Amino acid sequence: MHMNKTALLIALCAAPLLAQAAPADPKQAYIDSTFTAMDNNKDGHVDKGEFATYQQARFSKQADSIDAAFAAMDKNKDGKISKEEAAVVPEIAKYFTGLDTDGDGYLSLKEMQQAMVAAQTADAPGK
Repeated sequence: MHMNKTALLIALCAAPLLAQAAPADPKQAYIDSTFTAMDNNKDGHVDKGEFATYQQARFSKQADSIDAAFAAMDKNKDGKISKEEAAVVPEIAKYFTGLDTDGDGYLSLKEMQQAMVAAQTADAPGK
């Protein structure tokens, strides 16, 4: 009986430590890491300037990714993406017609960039 009480006591004492070691909720971990990245002066608050700086850096990184993806898809290097070239990226191929805003049968870098901006602002609150 004494062994069971000891084991129970150890388990009860260890439980809070184990809970702290357990992986956090992925959504909360994402929120926490994003907040930390935005809080440049580490004062525990994100002001409008910090938020704008973070968003601009995020936008620039995504723009670079779009440029690189466009260059990778443009196999014949003619400066536009055909439906066949777009097939290597399923999401681009799936929405090709909607992304081709001028209806010429090709995606330009400008159309890809416009799609990125539209995607980023789609859920933005109204002004």
